[in-house]
Amino acid sequence: MVATNQDDFGNSTRNLARSGPRRPADPKTTAAPRTEVSGMQTFWGLLSAYWKSDQRRVAWVMTIIIAGITWFVAKVGIWIAESAGAFENAKATYQTPGNLDPFHRFYTAGIMLVAMISLNVVSVATRHFFSQTLHRRWRMWLNQQFTDATLNDKHVILNIQSNAHLDSVDQRQQECLKNLAGNSIGLAMGVLTVVASTWEVSSKLWSISTPVKGAAAFGDYASFAITLGLIVPFAFACTWGFSKLGNLMREVNKTFQEAEGAYRGELNTMFRRASQITASAGERVQKKINRNLYSDIDHVWHRNNVLQAGFTGLQDFYSTMSFQILASVLALPAYAQGAISFQTYITTAALVGQLTNGFSWLINVTPAMASLKADVERVNEYAVEIERVQDAKSYFRETGIHDFTYYTHEAKKGIVVSGLELMHEGHSSKPFLIAERKELHFPAGSWTALVGNSGSGKTSLLNALMGQNDYGRAVVFLPDGEKPFYACQDLRISHTSLKQLVAGSEDEDDYADADIAAVLSETGLGFPDFLRNMNEKTCNGRPWERALSGGQKKRLFLARLLLHKPEVALLDEVTAGLDPHSQQAFYTLLKQHLPRTTVISSIHNRAMPYFANGKPVYDHVAEIDAGVLRLRAFRSDSALHKADAQGAYSSNV
Repeated sequence: MVATNQDDFGNSTRNLARSGPRRPADPKTTAAPRTEVSGMQTFWGLLSAYWKSDQRRVAWVMTIIIAGITWFVAKVGIWIAESAGAFENAKATYQTPGNLDPFHRFYTAGIMLVAMISLNVVSVATRHFFSQTLHRRWRMWLNQQFTDATLNDKHVILNIQSNAHLDSVDQRQQECLKNLAGNSIGLAMGVLTVVASTWEVSSKLWSISTPVKGAAAFGDYASFAITLGLIVPFAFACTWGFSKLGNLMREVNKTFQEAEGAYRGELNTMFRRASQITASAGERVQKKINRNLYSDIDHVWHRNNVLQAGFTGLQDFYSTMSFQILASVLALPAYAQGAISFQTYITTAALVGQLTNGFSWLINVTPAMASLKADVERVNEYAVEIERVQDAKSYFRETGIHDFTYYTHEAKKGIVVSGLELMHEGHSSKPFLIAERKELHFPAGSWTALVGNSGSGKTSLLNALMGQNDYGRAVVFLPDGEKPFYACQDLRISHTSLKQLVAGSEDEDDYADADIAAVLSETGLGFPDFLRNMNEKTCNGRPWERALSGGQKKRLFLARLLLHKPEVALLDEVTAGLDPHSQQAFYTLLKQHLPRTTVISSIHNRAMPYFANGKPVYDHVAEIDAGVLRLRAFRSDSALHKADAQGAYSSNV
């Protein structure tokens, strides 16, 4: 199959009807891995991919550093507890008889406590720096993998959008990747914090444990048994309860993301077609559409608020029970019986607080866990679809007829299309466009006007020649050499430089400024401000989207054509909106600079264009009428260039 390339900055209009969403596939049944995201179709596959990649050394070094600091923070927590006990004891015994230098004890204990707190602050800040660095690097790597997998020569970025089930692809690659990386790191740190705190605190409580009346069976370790016997089951029970709540939050989060994605997609579309909305006074209808979409967000948001309120209440209950009650009560029997000193009592209470704080971290990330699961599911679906769409024939044959084959041959043979039938989705779908002849031949260097009523299939035909049609069949022979140049009616101006806009699908660095300036001047875009700012993203402070007029945006297509000089140019109403004089200048310049280029161009008006010398611009006409494509040579005495009274095209050619 010949590799083709859609204009990077154009919108490909797709006229194919959709009968419903394609059912997502089970990743276990997909084809053999072919892309950078092939191993990211499952939960653990996605989360572990970075640590198995060519960046694994950096990933593991950062992970080990974060784990080491986390364990060290747990040890510092023990030191803080001991320092807090000494400080509280120094206060309590300040005026005790026999305390010869109370201020020195108080001062020393205070300095030690401040030092331990400072060490904890520095450790936590250092861990935060490394965790955020890991987050940044991991997200960057994930983004690059999905970018490489979608922007290849198999039209993935276009074909994947045929699945209505896969909503908000941009959200999946941007927000979901960012969130899952951050939440995964936070969750892992939380789990490690619980493990480290449990181990370190338990070791310390074991070492200071004392007998307690009524618990003689535990001997010298009675206080240890009582403390862990109550706090650990309590913490685990609360954590289990929060995890159940997290499952509900996950479903709500996923629904919320879908609603947000739908609303954002409509907003993006609205801003792109702002001129059409205002020109047709469509604000009222657009407001209704926006209001209906936002109502879905508001409904899900309400559910999320209810769950968040419940979570916050339970979290406050856990904190109050842990820090205000359990931490003070558990060591009280031993202290009341005189088995431990006041300093040991304070230290024990602080250690219990340290232990429950470790569990609270795991509880606090419950919302993040819910979000993580939702994000991973959406990214998994995205990765599965990317893999499936690599084989376009198998992908589209699941839901319809897809039998396009592309070959290349000598450039002098032009373009040959055999057995053309274009269809909509569905295995029983009938063709909405067929060719009158079994074989269509567009001679090399010929100019063919593609005409037909709106919705007749002109754009679908051009998409088929480019290898971008979903359903139908055809055998297409294209000239050997560079990929066909495709230009559509609407040019979407990206936030980039004018030089890149002219370079189009090629890298601007591959062209000298002089070459770009030359084609800009040839096409009437060689204004001093344009040339001076062509390497900038703005022109005198205005983005190029606003700096260029509608006619000048059309001339960008012409500038690209003159720069690339393709063997084949497929133009989809690129002169729409230009006045007759500008259209004539467009065709004249194109004919002068690309005399051997094979051009197939859909035209928006009913009158065929002519050059200033009276010669017709097009020497062939491909007319679509009642679903049938007829290719004829155009004669100057043809009536096709005039519209009849009913507004239909005459076929007297």
